[in-house]
Amino acid sequence: MALDVADALDAPPQFSEKHGTLYVQVANVIRQRIRSGVWAPGTQIPTLDALEKEFGVARVTLRQAFSLLESENLIWRQRGRGTFVSETEPFEWFKLETSRDRLVHSLEGNWSRIIDVADRDAVPHLEKGDGVAVPAYRHMRRVHGRDGLAYAVVDMHLDTRLYARAPERFDSEMIIPVLESLPEVEIADIRQTLTIGTADRAVAEHLSAPIGSPIGIMRRVVRDPEGAVIYVGVVSYRGDMVKVEITLSGEGGEGR
Repeated sequence: MALDVADALDAPPQFSEKHGTLYVQVANVIRQRIRSGVWAPGTQIPTLDALEKEFGVARVTLRQAFSLLESENLIWRQRGRGTFVSETEPFEWFKLETSRDRLVHSLEGNWSRIIDVADRDAVPHLEKGDGVAVPAYRHMRRVHGRDGLAYAVVDMHLDTRLYARAPERFDSEMIIPVLESLPEVEIADIRQTLTIGTADRAVAEHLSAPIGSPIGIMRRVVRDPEGAVIYVGVVSYRGDMVKVEITLSGEGGEGR
């Protein structure tokens, strides 16, 4: 029998141990409602009784989720009154850009900090259609941020020959804007693939996010005109901080 749409919308969130700690999953749902504006700043959050019934979890799990969200300054609680969404500055999403120019512009002004560098050259995993590997790559792991907030952990491989042309800049600035700025470097295209995953311990620690929380994983492959892969970056974004916006034009629609 087909599931009624109204019933599906009213169904409680489906939690599972394979998706991480239960209270973290509950916190993720509540956080998303706050981030998306479903519960606006100053709004009183439903009571524990109501959420216990909606989510189908124990009250202690809800209290743990509230404690986590309170530590992030997303909510505040007052005995005898209830729990409320904090009246903080409007949340600014980090947009995952879908055009090359906007991508480069969005990275400008952000900070980057190295957390690990491989002792020897390494070759990244290349998928079908990526292009041809260069002889050697410099392998680094970095944290990217804006203002005082870290929003991504990046595992990157950069052509060692290009790294040698501006090592200090590549160690401290965003890789793609630096590549674009070097007059002797020509970029043919940048290929992006977005998948959804969960934060492991290392990623969660650097992003100050709970283990098992959702993350967006953007894989970027930069090629030169000869089809050589000069850069591969696997970027793990905090799932509660990023979004993709795509505008679809009317061209190519029905009747064309």
